Amino acid sequence: MRLVVLQYGNYAEAEHRFAAGGPETYYGQRYSVNAVAEVAKRIDSLTVLHFSRDDAEQKLPSGVTSLGLELYPPGRRGRHLKLLRALQRLRADHLILGAPLPLVIGWALARGIRILPLFADSFLAEGTKARIKFGLLRTLLNNRRIDWVSNHNLAASLDLVRIGIDPRKVLPFDWPVLISPADRPAKELGTRAEFRLIYVGQVTEPKGVGDLIEAIALLRAKPGGRQWSATIVGGHDGTLARKVEALGLSSAITFLGPVSHDRVVPLMNEHDAVVVPSRHEYPEGLPMTLYEGLCSRTPIVCSDHPMFRMKLRDGQGAMVFRASSPTDLADKVRALSADPQLYAKLSQGADVAAAAFSCPLKYHELIGRWLSNTFEDRAFLGSFSVATGRYGDLAP
Repeated sequence: MRLVVLQYGNYAEAEHRFAAGGPETYYGQRYSVNAVAEVAKRIDSLTVLHFSRDDAEQKLPSGVTSLGLELYPPGRRGRHLKLLRALQRLRADHLILGAPLPLVIGWALARGIRILPLFADSFLAEGTKARIKFGLLRTLLNNRRIDWVSNHNLAASLDLVRIGIDPRKVLPFDWPVLISPADRPAKELGTRAEFRLIYVGQVTEPKGVGDLIEAIALLRAKPGGRQWSATIVGGHDGTLARKVEALGLSSAITFLGPVSHDRVVPLMNEHDAVVVPSRHEYPEGLPMTLYEGLCSRTPIVCSDHPMFRMKLRDGQGAMVFRASSPTDLADKVRALSADPQLYAKLSQGADVAAAAFSCPLKYHELIGRWLSNTFEDRAFLGSFSVATGRYGDLAP
């Protein structure tokens, strides 16, 4: 068996970092790396090809081979043909595909390669280009030679069904529960004048970070006895930092840069609200930042992104604002900061919200059962399909 895993994350960098005693950079990273390494022990060849940058091929101590190809260089066309040439050279007979790439799916089907689409994406884009892509994905993913199509968590999986993927083959998956709100006591609204927000993730406009910056400007324009500040965690290209300077907010907004994952939940706990402001056009699956916010016991203020609605409702698990509306975001933050009972309710209710967050099928089970592909394995995976009734009235 020759397996290729196509994904965004740089597997070699993570394995070397962990071997040197370094930290995780996101939730479940060590678990995911170890899961792939375990698979490598059981098969002839396992190569992880990542999209983030060009990297020479290397054989790692785990037995995994890693290489990189920057699929979308800034300001240039996608390098899909180069990706296909790399796949041709690797001679895979099994392919785990971590992004919805129709050209790769069609190429693999034409060569009899067994495919497991394993996404963390929603499919909400509009317009002619999106309709064409989704139509092509529908045709390809419904091919009888693709047994299963998996997406991270239930809402994103149901989005596959919405664009026409057969619900009998759609499997929601998740990572194990590694942290819990039970690790920390519930919080109460502080008495200090400053109300501190925190954002963790990609520092871009589609993720709503510009909306958060503008909301801080609106809050400071009508302070109401409060001082307002925000900490932004994540790597950035300086574009939004320049926006902060232009709005005169440099004293109120701190760009902390990337931090190790073990610092994320403690940082959230030190702040007064966790903001997850993704715009609708960003193809979220279900960001683990929401789960980490619940585990921090700090109330969440999130957008009404369609992928969030199934897990968090306004006043139940989070304060929910209209995506792309800095005004509504500012209003929700102001309301939270003025209501000690609401604040305590959201912090105390994090246990209930977090308990409903995770899907039962885990990443390592999905991959292992798909590779084994016995009758029992197929029956096991089929029991997690969104068509089974397992997920109640939410599923088709």
